[in-house]
Amino acid sequence: MCGCSRIKSKYDTVKERINEEINSTFRTDFYSDPGAWDYYRVPLIAPYELCSTLWGDDGKVWDCIRRDNTDKFGGFTLATARRSVESVGLHDSIIYLYYTEKLTPLKEMPSHKYDGWEMRRFVIIDVPTDSVEWHETREEWLTALNKRGVSKPQFYHVDSLYDDFANNRRLLFYPPKR
Repeated sequence: MCGCSRIKSKYDTVKERINEEINSTFRTDFYSDPGAWDYYRVPLIAPYELCSTLWGDDGKVWDCIRRDNTDKFGGFTLATARRSVESVGLHDSIIYLYYTEKLTPLKEMPSHKYDGWEMRRFVIIDVPTDSVEWHETREEWLTALNKRGVSKPQFYHVDSLYDDFANNRRLLFYPPKR
């Protein structure tokens, strides 16, 4: 009986090690993973990222997502009727972005209606407080950014940002090492 339990113990240890090796292959670092064959992503400030799983007439359709867990894909998408994030910028712990004027086609909207969906284009995300502010006009948005100390916001087109990240592993900022 004693020999069987030692063999079972060794078997469980080996099984656990194999499981750990297999799982480690699928772990990704939030700030280094550009996506896979069926999605593209650009990390912003954890847990926020831009993600594209769709192609439209104008190219990739980008959503801003707040991940539930930075080690796993998926999370809360900013619910907007706008088609795609167009440009984004970062300042300290603030993410600012704007969406295209184009709306998502009704046939692609849940319930095929715009009711209840955000129609404004301009967004400020304060990462530490996890607050999201929507603004109607560019002027209102720039004024709100200025009040937060962002007097000369720099904007980056999302497709260019993705290309630079995917090809050169460059981000808008350098995250702290874990």
